[in-house]
Amino acid sequence: MSDKYYMPLINGNAQSETSFGINLLSFILATAILLLCKYLNIHDLTHLFIIYVISLVSINISLEIMFYPETCVYTRWKIRRHIDWKRVFYKEVALLVTLAVIGFLYWLLPMFAYNDFKLIYFPFLRYLVPFMLIASVPYFCLMDKIDKEPNDVYYELGYSIIHLKKMKGFAFGNYVRSWLVKAFWLSLMQPAAVKDIKWFINLIWSNDLNNPYEWFWRANSMCFFIDLAYTASGYLVNLKILNSHTRTAEPTLLGWLVAIMCYWPFWGILFYPFFFRYEVIQWIDYFRGGSAIWWTWFGMIIFLEFLYSMATVSAGFRFSNLTYRGLWNTGPYKYTKHPAYVFKNISWWLISIPFMAATPALAIKLSCLLLGNNIVYYMRAKTEERHLSHYPEYVEYALMMNEKSIFRGMAKIFPFLKYKPLKEEQRLF
Repeated sequence: MSDKYYMPLINGNAQSETSFGINLLSFILATAILLLCKYLNIHDLTHLFIIYVISLVSINISLEIMFYPETCVYTRWKIRRHIDWKRVFYKEVALLVTLAVIGFLYWLLPMFAYNDFKLIYFPFLRYLVPFMLIASVPYFCLMDKIDKEPNDVYYELGYSIIHLKKMKGFAFGNYVRSWLVKAFWLSLMQPAAVKDIKWFINLIWSNDLNNPYEWFWRANSMCFFIDLAYTASGYLVNLKILNSHTRTAEPTLLGWLVAIMCYWPFWGILFYPFFFRYEVIQWIDYFRGGSAIWWTWFGMIIFLEFLYSMATVSAGFRFSNLTYRGLWNTGPYKYTKHPAYVFKNISWWLISIPFMAATPALAIKLSCLLLGNNIVYYMRAKTEERHLSHYPEYVEYALMMNEKSIFRGMAKIFPFLKYKPLKEEQRLF
């Protein structure tokens, strides 16, 4: 399957869809707007989240148009035809049916009965869904005039629904998977982002900073505040006109399993109780607070979490699990293919310190369990590589990392870590 929207190779190097510098500057400016909202006495968290996302994405797009136009597909669109109103109608039908099915799943599945969904996510949907239904009409009309391929999957699905015809092929499955990704992860990331916004706007610099523990919790929370800004935005801004659309979603069951295992509610059942609950083990109390080794350990953990958050910044509003929305090879991705997975997993060894448990037997047990968690992330990386290897720009980038990655020495010792392009018989689509 070819994709006409992948970025070409420029001077032998794969061109990134995003600019790390633009994404980081956009985050800083949007955060300044969030602070301004605080002083304007805007307290409603849903409103703050909406303002924050709009600020973040609009600033990002404006900077891309000015300073990074080579990746801005929307700067190269041109009028190609008159609007086909029947085609627009079919697309609207497809969107309405899709949103209805997702709404039914939210109502049906028990995991969406918890307070985070009732009190944070569903109130946000009361703004999002009407906006999508209203904005989709001019958007589909515009795309019908300028898109190279107006008979897209929305059109095909709407046509199939209206004419009661079965829709077959990769395109339909890819459409379903893409919407499942958005529906599942947005429901997790939006409440988390709202909580972090609440933490940030209520942050008070007080004498508590004389307490070294307070420094850790604030630094830790700030790293995740940075991460969730673009994580939540990525699932909201998925549009072809912005070159942030999903090209393909992970087509294998294994790829989905190892990904969703790392998120609530599965994470809380499989991993969290063994490593991060206070009654199990606490690195923060293992060393004497304020001692040299305590600050050293603190510094290593926060540095790794900061690198993890910068990996998300590298993706910008094109961030998404289990999908390909274009290549990014800036920021931490200049140094390794999977910086988020690598730095996150190393930080967990330092946070949970299973090798320093109360007894040798418990230390071995917890270390083996955490190693199992690392293997899950290794499988995430491998299934992700297999998916992205269908795109020539990613193959170019991954082969380059074999030579330039900061972990290239480990690949010489452990050959299974080295990237290998797909053979023709291994292709999934």
